[in-house]
Amino acid sequence: MDVEAITALRNAIINGYRATTITNYLTVSGYALVVADYLHTFPDEVRLMWPSPLSLPKVLFFTLRYYIFPHSVLAALYGQVVGLSPKACKAAFYHLGISTSLCAVLSEAILYIRVYAFSGRNKKILAWSLCQSIGVWVSSYIILARFLASVEYFEWPFGNATCLPVAGKSYLLGVVFAILLTSVFVTMCIMAWIAYSKHRTFNSTLVKIFYRDGIFYFICLSILASANIFVAFAAPEGYKFLFILPESDIHVILATRMLLHLREWAERETVVESGRSGGARGGGMGMEFSTTLQRCPSPMEFHKRSDPGGPWKSVGSCNTPTTLSTGRWTATTLDDYDQDSHGRAY
Repeated sequence: MDVEAITALRNAIINGYRATTITNYLTVSGYALVVADYLHTFPDEVRLMWPSPLSLPKVLFFTLRYYIFPHSVLAALYGQVVGLSPKACKAAFYHLGISTSLCAVLSEAILYIRVYAFSGRNKKILAWSLCQSIGVWVSSYIILARFLASVEYFEWPFGNATCLPVAGKSYLLGVVFAILLTSVFVTMCIMAWIAYSKHRTFNSTLVKIFYRDGIFYFICLSILASANIFVAFAAPEGYKFLFILPESDIHVILATRMLLHLREWAERETVVESGRSGGARGGGMGMEFSTTLQRCPSPMEFHKRSDPGGPWKSVGSCNTPTTLSTGRWTATTLDDYDQDSHGRAY
């Protein structure tokens, strides 16, 4: 091997190692973001998710919420462990790729459920969402499997280096992210159509939250997916995986935060509507994300003394309306009501 070939190989190894190190740094920052988000939203999880009845959104929430930690372990085993053989690197990368796609599938499932609830549980929207999700996931897994099989790794002459991919059909990875971007775009168009045709005259904060969170979700995922598409087609070989794991982490965070946000506002609207309707529960998409049923009035009776030193006397039971600000049953005493000649409230 001549000097020029040795120099080129050395430069390629140095550049590849530098790119892998930068990618691993971004991956570690994703770990920190996941932990920070978990600690920040844990009180909301306890308050809004733990007491709620079992449902598909709740199952997806807790699956995503806690699977992201084993997923981060798989990412660390691939990106932080040194001294792995090319075969071990490929096996670790394969496991990480399947885990990353699983996070995306679960996050997208929450998005489809939101659209179904936003449509008022329209059966046509449900059928379309099922067909779209199956088409997107099946095609993505087929292309992803071909990409994972094409990745090759460099065998280091020393044993204190991380896995370094040197070959792979990275354009297939770009196709996967293009499919994901198209799916998110189509779903956003459906939400916009539903908002215009069904909810444009419906003055509800919950509808606004649905729409606003959906737009924010679409913008964030569009930026990340576009960055991954650009990197897959145009970046140097060592940078092909630069934003994959950060996008996976942010995807999970956005999906779980949106569900928490909807739960919170559904509770607020349930309390307000209960107060306005005199206790009747309303249906619709708010109930899809509500955590508790309306509370009935307390059966506790109020008593009144006929004289300061005499015994307590029952005069009726409390049946006061809820307050719109807190949703709690007011502690109004029966002294505020008119009474007949026998001391009974009416």
